[in-house]
Amino acid sequence: MRIHFEIREKLPEIIEEILNCERWTTLVKEDISGRKLVVIRDPNYNSEATVEIYAREITIKTAWSNYTYRLFVLGDNVWCEYNGAYRGLLEQNLLPTITPREGLLESEVLDSSLYGSEKRKLREYAEDNLKLKKFRRENFNEDRTGVAHFDHPKRVYDEFIKEDYVVPSSDE
Repeated sequence: MRIHFEIREKLPEIIEEILNCERWTTLVKEDISGRKLVVIRDPNYNSEATVEIYAREITIKTAWSNYTYRLFVLGDNVWCEYNGAYRGLLEQNLLPTITPREGLLESEVLDSSLYGSEKRKLREYAEDNLKLKKFRRENFNEDRTGVAHFDHPKRVYDEFIKEDYVVPSSDE
C-alpha cells in the first residue's frame, strides 16, 4: 500500500528527534554533501531502521519489514509517503513522531494490493481489508495457519476504532 498524508511536525523537529531520541540508539554512519545516513536501533529488541536525512526530505526504512516512510517538504507543509503493508502504517517502534494533520482515514491510498492503482480513501481500504481478513479466517481457518491476532493495525481502522480514536475491545 502506498499513501500520502500531511503531517503536523516540521522537518527540523523530526531530525532532532531522530538524532537525539531516548527510545533508541543513534549511529551516524555518513555525513557528507547534504546527506546524513543514520541507523537507529531499538535497545530492547534486535531491530533497527536506516534513515537518510537531506535538507528537504527524510527517508526511513525499517529493517525487518522494509516499510518505507518518506517525509518531505511540499510548499510550507511536510508530508509523509508510506509504502508498505497496511498493518505497518504508523505501527513501527522506530519512528519519530508523525502526526497526521487531518483525519488519516480520509487520506487517499495511491497503490494497493486490493485496488492496484485505483485511488480509494484509507477508510474504504481498511474496511475492505478487514472484510477480506474475516473471509479468510471464516473460510480457510487462517487463525491456525499463521495469521496473527495483531495483523490488523490498531492505530488506523478496524472494528475497535472509530474516527482515529482507539476503543478497547470487550475481550481485551
